[in-house]
Amino acid sequence: MAEIVRMPKLGLTMTEGTIVKWLKKEGEEVKQGEPLLEIQTDKVNLEEEAPASGILRKILAPEGSVVAVGQEIAIIGAETEPLPEIGKNTGVEVKQAGVEPERPAPAPPPSEKVKASPAAKRVAREYGIDLKSVTPTGPDGRVVERDVLEYIESRKVKATPVARKIAEEKGVDLSRIGKLEGERITKQDVLEALKLASVEPREEYRVIPWAGMRKIISDKMVKTKAQVPHFYLTLEVDMGKALELREKLAPKIQELNGVKLSINDILIKAAARALVEHPLVNSSAGEEGIVVKNRINIGLAVALDDGLIVPVIRDADKKGLVQISKETAELIKKAREGKLMPDDYLDGTFTISNLGMFDIEEFSAIINAPESAILAVGKIVKKPVVVEDEIVVRPMMKLTLSCDHRVIDGALGAKFLRRIKQLLEDPVEMLL
Repeated sequence: MAEIVRMPKLGLTMTEGTIVKWLKKEGEEVKQGEPLLEIQTDKVNLEEEAPASGILRKILAPEGSVVAVGQEIAIIGAETEPLPEIGKNTGVEVKQAGVEPERPAPAPPPSEKVKASPAAKRVAREYGIDLKSVTPTGPDGRVVERDVLEYIESRKVKATPVARKIAEEKGVDLSRIGKLEGERITKQDVLEALKLASVEPREEYRVIPWAGMRKIISDKMVKTKAQVPHFYLTLEVDMGKALELREKLAPKIQELNGVKLSINDILIKAAARALVEHPLVNSSAGEEGIVVKNRINIGLAVALDDGLIVPVIRDADKKGLVQISKETAELIKKAREGKLMPDDYLDGTFTISNLGMFDIEEFSAIINAPESAILAVGKIVKKPVVVEDEIVVRPMMKLTLSCDHRVIDGALGAKFLRRIKQLLEDPVEMLL
């Protein structure tokens, strides 16, 4: 019996998916469990396996289609068996990403009949003149031969002999050079036309259709910014001791895990410790009240070529720097290869976004809803600061905390951010 392949639900938040690529063609044999197609969810690209063995009889959703979860996308069956009817009682339509439905061309306007003498019609045909453009002066509003001849004369291009010669040699259409009535086209006019013609026309812009991850990011950010009341807190951290800690631990962690300890790993550890002490920051605004999360799952924003994704370090408060460093490296690698699974990026409770590697010293991030806060991290910059009444050069880094004011007040956000600062400026404490 034929098997209908449907758009799978690959995550809790997934409502539709984009058909990226069919890995089998119609008429090709497919085995159960064999990769059948690539699907782009709101987060990643995933391969979907064939649910049954047989022949891929029909592809119902072409590559590029945006299809609702549960909608039929293909049929697998025996080579000669009749195919089932598709599309009844689903109430869901398949959308073609970025493609406008074809509209029927407008009907041509009814032609207007022009009264004209036989001689006028003959001359008009010889010179390719539309009689509707000619002003009639004959009896009963008829166009006569004289009208057509005067019209032709009025349209003759006036140009100097030199201009005509250059235009003929260079293939310039004199009728396309605009001049005031009574003025002649000159040599300079033709040379200007040649100069403009040598410049390749350029499109002023191009449109990238909203689709896939970009569409999801766009929709989510607009919704979050509109519905979540943000406020922002910024402070500066002396990263001298954190850098010293990384320098001491990095060789050992490299030896144990083959990965390099990063500033992000230290930030995740510090944020997790601060969240333990300020659990209200590790929460979300629910319909019935503030939902305080028991687990501390910290997401790290990872930039991709076509967007960004936030893989999650689960239970970060219970893990040491070695484990955090190892998991972070693995998740970033999977994210950039498009191999993250839903368990790798769902259920985050707090997010860190670091743009320091792009030389950004300070920025404010939009909260990754339904979380209540996000930490934006800037570049570490050496600068003069006052320490015990003396000016010294220290590696400084700016942190900006974006808070959902429904859940977090200014004082709470400030205490939480200050605690992260204390842990980074005395990092040994968070290792105890």
